[in-house]
Amino acid sequence: MKRNSVFFYLNLSVVWLLLVTQHSFSAIVEPSINRYKTISATSCDSLIKANAENPDFVILDVRTPDVWKADHLMGSINRNYYDADFEVQLKALPKNKIFLLHCQSGGRSAPTLVKMKNLNFAEVYEMSGGINLWKSKSLPTTGILGPKLMLVSNGGIKNGTVNYGFSDTLKITITNRANDVLKFSSIILPVGNEFSSDFDLSRIVNGSEDYTFSVFYKPLLTFRESVIFSIAGNGGILTINIFLKQGTIQALQSLAQPEPEIYPNPASSYISFKNISETNLKEVSLLNTNGQLLKRNYDFLVSDLFNIAELSEGIYLIRFVSANQTFVKKIIINR
Repeated sequence: MKRNSVFFYLNLSVVWLLLVTQHSFSAIVEPSINRYKTISATSCDSLIKANAENPDFVILDVRTPDVWKADHLMGSINRNYYDADFEVQLKALPKNKIFLLHCQSGGRSAPTLVKMKNLNFAEVYEMSGGINLWKSKSLPTTGILGPKLMLVSNGGIKNGTVNYGFSDTLKITITNRANDVLKFSSIILPVGNEFSSDFDLSRIVNGSEDYTFSVFYKPLLTFRESVIFSIAGNGGILTINIFLKQGTIQALQSLAQPEPEIYPNPASSYISFKNISETNLKEVSLLNTNGQLLKRNYDFLVSDLFNIAELSEGIYLIRFVSANQTFVKKIIINR
């Protein structure tokens, strides 16, 4: 895309100033000490539920990695209090987010709360009594690790509508809201040459980390009212709707879109598809694990069954292409 056209960039410094002003107002209404507070396990449970869809919320477990990995709060990240560079690790965390901090019983989380306050973290809550007290209340823990892809900001806004004028560049920030490494498999941009992106598919995002990329837009087809693009990876699918009016970007909105699935899996004779909004798939293909094409159907009706009866038992890859995305999933044929 040519960069010599006239660009109107969103002034991120203005957005930052607005956020700081909002934070300052909160500090006036509410004493700053409330930003660094020890709360009960039940209050922590309420805090977690209230922030279930908040990409700026982080559960920080400061126990040793082996103990944390075996049994932890769902989605929590780990930093070992006993590491020699523990404070350096704390400094590397995003200070603007809301942290819920805990250890086993409180002996490590209490001094960590002081450290995070001295490092000027925006908001930190410590769990009184640690995970021991949490379990005594029959609250849930897990041994599952996994990433979670979420939208942090869309062009500098989180809600409402912003008129970008004839903006050429949108800065979009995403995050890994959970605790395993987030890797990307695809970014699907709207059809046409109005949109491009510098998104790096090789980028790896660790738990609580953000990644900011750009979507470049050159208005050509002014009759469109909205378009969507999506990012897929091992942390889920993020779909964003771009609202347009006469070629001008008006707003962006994250869309809830469950990941398409195939079932049953393992299968014997047929497979079906669910969580697909379209009535037709452009293509359904079956490949072996070496990537060789074995079977392909075009313009496949989602409500139909895909026949696999002629194939021998084993592991295969099934690729299905919707109007906006391509998915590749593993399937086991077992009879």
